[in-house]
Amino acid sequence: MWRWAIAALLVVSVLSVIVLLMRHRRHRRLTLSALATERSTKVAQFPVTISSVASRSEIATEFAREYIVRIDRFLSPECLRLLREEAESNVERMTPSFIPTHKKGRTLSYEMIHHYAPGCLSFYHSPQVQEWISQIVGLPVVPTPDGDQSSLSILCYREKGDHINWHYDHNFYRGRHFTVLLSLANETRAGGLSQSNLMRKRPSGEEEIFDTSANSLVVFEGARVLHRASPTAEGDLRIMLSMTYCADPRTNWLKEFARRIKDTAFYGIRALWD
Repeated sequence: MWRWAIAALLVVSVLSVIVLLMRHRRHRRLTLSALATERSTKVAQFPVTISSVASRSEIATEFAREYIVRIDRFLSPECLRLLREEAESNVERMTPSFIPTHKKGRTLSYEMIHHYAPGCLSFYHSPQVQEWISQIVGLPVVPTPDGDQSSLSILCYREKGDHINWHYDHNFYRGRHFTVLLSLANETRAGGLSQSNLMRKRPSGEEEIFDTSANSLVVFEGARVLHRASPTAEGDLRIMLSMTYCADPRTNWLKEFARRIKDTAFYGIRALWD
């Protein structure tokens, strides 16, 4: 008799968990839908001013060869200042993360940016910015889905040893997937650049440093470019607006689950069900 009681209890427990997860997923869909509905109004309030005069055709040629390019002085000083102020005002809201030998730092998620950093949100969804990225990579791209908390995030390296080790940005979508980094701050207390560098490792093993001075934009295909952010030193501050775009944002349940596992490194275990 007790075996039947235990079996019944297990069945009830499993069914209860399934019901709770279904309710939670429904709540998450409604939350994300509401954010998407409000987004166009917020984006319209913060127009982006691109000041770069770089030749997009030349940059596109370089990208086709190297899968990574850098653009200097991308935004107007006023636009950059707004984005930096937003990022700095949100440092305490960021999620700290530490995975030994792999990464250490703080991250503000896409959802939190909707609430607290409308200027950064506007930059990511700016038609001008998307046109730039599309021309650089050679095909039309769009933002990745709202449920992907890494679609748009703010990365902060401000404590000694903050870093992310060598890795690829795996593609969880049907179309090609691109990472875009806008440097909002990169400095030491005494002046000059921080010790943290964006580095790329070529198949030959040669390591290359990409200058991420404030207001530089780096575009790369993360699935093809092995890269890292080297550790910060005491007194360093490095803040990056990290964005992902793709040519086709469709996915499947297996890739979606793999993406959620990846996101636990930035946002904790809740990334599995949020």
